[in-house]
Amino acid sequence: MSAWRYLCAIALLVTLGAASEPQPGGAPWTDAQVARLRESVDAALEAPALRGAYVGLLAIDTVRGTVLYSRNADDEFTPGSTFKLLVGSAALQYLGPNFRFVTTLSSDVWHKNGTVSGNLYLRGGGDAHLSAARLRVPALTVSDNGIRRVDGAVIVDDSHYDAQRFAPGWTVDDLPYEYGALVSALELEDGVVHVYVSPGAVVGAPVKLRVEPASDAFTVENRAVTGAPHSEDTTDVVRSLGSQTIEIVGSYPAGAPESDDLEPSVPDPALYAGDVLLRALGDAGITVAGGVRIGTAPPDARVLWRLESPPMPQLLSEFWLPSDNLMGELFLKELGAARSGEPGTFANGIAAEGEYLRSIGVDPATLSITDGSGHSAYDRITPRDLVTILQSDWNGAQRSIVIDALPEAGVRGTLKDAFPGTSLDGKVFAKTGTHRHARTLSGFLQTDDHGPVTFSLLVNDWLGDDRPGGSAQLREAQAALLSAFLRGPL
Repeated sequence: MSAWRYLCAIALLVTLGAASEPQPGGAPWTDAQVARLRESVDAALEAPALRGAYVGLLAIDTVRGTVLYSRNADDEFTPGSTFKLLVGSAALQYLGPNFRFVTTLSSDVWHKNGTVSGNLYLRGGGDAHLSAARLRVPALTVSDNGIRRVDGAVIVDDSHYDAQRFAPGWTVDDLPYEYGALVSALELEDGVVHVYVSPGAVVGAPVKLRVEPASDAFTVENRAVTGAPHSEDTTDVVRSLGSQTIEIVGSYPAGAPESDDLEPSVPDPALYAGDVLLRALGDAGITVAGGVRIGTAPPDARVLWRLESPPMPQLLSEFWLPSDNLMGELFLKELGAARSGEPGTFANGIAAEGEYLRSIGVDPATLSITDGSGHSAYDRITPRDLVTILQSDWNGAQRSIVIDALPEAGVRGTLKDAFPGTSLDGKVFAKTGTHRHARTLSGFLQTDDHGPVTFSLLVNDWLGDDRPGGSAQLREAQAALLSAFLRGPL
């Protein structure tokens, strides 16, 4: 997540208390109303935007459980990021609303006359949003303790999770980008470095790069050039698997303002965090003789600094609102660590999710779980499973936390601009999903007369990615379908 996106998520959280929420109540649906509703939904599903697509839809009266519409509800679909509902809900259940990720800096030897004869240990606990700015604080803490030299090294410890950096079903093409950030217990800046592009002095000249934070843990190589005025921005990120070099390629138009953040993912998150800390220590006047190394903090190390992330309600919002893939994988491995001990692994996290699913009445055999984010091409889930997860959230003690963390049409997150010009704003609270040839949406809809509806709408085998205006046409089809529930039959 870029700094801008992070700040926006925080700003949204400030307003959540004033946001509307689905409310129980309203008149029960009559059999005649349900019959007419099904006719309306059938008609909406005949939209040209959905031609050739495979659609699954289950919608129920949230409070009463009445099935309002069902099509292919027990078939398995590629879920995209609606899969994040599973790991987020399981994390809320098993880790609890007071859970926080913890990062520490410790030393194995206390200093004497301003010198630590041993090492400093930066130990990660899964916080995706540890930032370069926050790492200045432990550097100043070390300085305030009178330390001026470390004879050993900054040891980066990411042993809270295992070393599997991405899940099966991810493609090598994804790994250079923020949505394919590598998974480590010690992350910095959501697994990315911030790179901004400005045009050079003349057409054909190399572009100018602004890179933040500075780090020697990798190399940013500038291969992009300045294009003609008003030409297309084709800048892109290239990083070969296993390479420590991030390449910026393509063309950026002359006269254009500085670009948005390209957010390339970094090749080694833990070393990146350690190197940025090393620089902060240097800025604070502290010399570290041994540089940065990978290792494990001894259990009796003296803690010099401890950072707790925000609690679960805010974490869930930072996860679901912008649809942060890395946080999904960190939650999955944290579930594994919580249920089976360190190190947290994908396999143990998936086992914990299986326990959670069984506890709410879902047979894990109806799913294929490979990761926590829904980014894997191997993930599968049914509309009925997603509705069951949402119903468990609705009927559980943490309903408000879940609702406040979901995107809301016209208000926040990935649904903020989804249905302009419709009456759905403030009425749809749902997790979106985008995958190649798949668009998904699952959550709650506040109807005008009948209280809330819980729904899962999964569209697969969709070719709109290849058609001009395809995404906009699909949004129109989704809006028409949801509006049928919103207004109810006449």
